[in-house]
Formats: sequence, structure tokens, C-alpha cells
Amino acid sequence: MSGNSVTIDLSAGGSVGLWARRHAESACLVLETGGARCEVDLGRAQVEALRDQLPEVLAGLDRWVAENDGCERGEDAGRRAARVADRALELAAVAPDEVAASLREAAAEASARAEAADAAVRALENAALAVDEAVERLDRVLGEAEAALPRRP
Repeated sequence: MSGNSVTIDLSAGGSVGLWARRHAESACLVLETGGARCEVDLGRAQVEALRDQLPEVLAGLDRWVAENDGCERGEDAGRRAARVADRALELAAVAPDEVAASLREAAAEASARAEAADAAVRALENAALAVDEAVERLDRVLGEAEAALPRRP
């Protein structure tokens, strides 16, 4: 964020309201959190810009939830695979040779797949963080560029 930015963390306890003000031909965005209240007057152009951006923002939030769920499922699967592989190896230690070989082979396959899933989860998380950082940087640079350019009529 640039030096001209204001951050308000609404967290779970905050609220957002938006309504039209007939007398001012504008809208009012109200943010409330922790006993503090912030009112932002918006003209029609800003309200329309918010309206146009909302579908993409909501889709992004849905994607992030799906990504997090996928990562969580991958981590759960890896833990299950490690648990079952450990049990298989314990049993292989006392099983007849042909059964022990089969158990060791299946345990090795489960462990390898769990490691691959773990690597994929880490790669997705790292890639998502890198994208978020790049977008924040680009947004900051865009804001600086827009501020430096002469205003268009």
C-alpha cells in the first residue's frame, strides 16, 4: 500500500452498509468495526465501478476457498497415507515374505503419492502467494502511475 492508503480491518465483527443519498445524489458506504465508524461518499461512477468489480471479486473468493479446500484435502490424504503405510510396514515385518513384499510395495507407492500431493500443495500455495504479491505490487504501481498522470477531462 502507498503512503496515501487507509486500511480498515473489518474482521468477523465488522459490518458494511451501502445506501443511496437522494439529497446528495450519491451513495454512502459505511464501515463499522470495534466501535469505529467510517463513512465514504461515493458518486455514481464509483458505485458502478464497485458493481462491475463485484462478480470478479466474489469469483476470486470462491476460487481461494476451493484452493484452500483442495490443499486441505491433499494434506489430509497425505496424513492418511503415512498412517496406513506405517501400519503396512509394521505388518510387513512379521508377515510371510510374499505378503511382506506386497505390503512394502503398496506402502512405498502410497508414500510416493503422498509426497507428490504434498509437493503439489506446497507449489499451489507458493504460486498463489506469489500471484497475490504481484497483484498487490501492480495495484500499487498503477495507483502511483495514475496519480502521476495528468487528469483526463
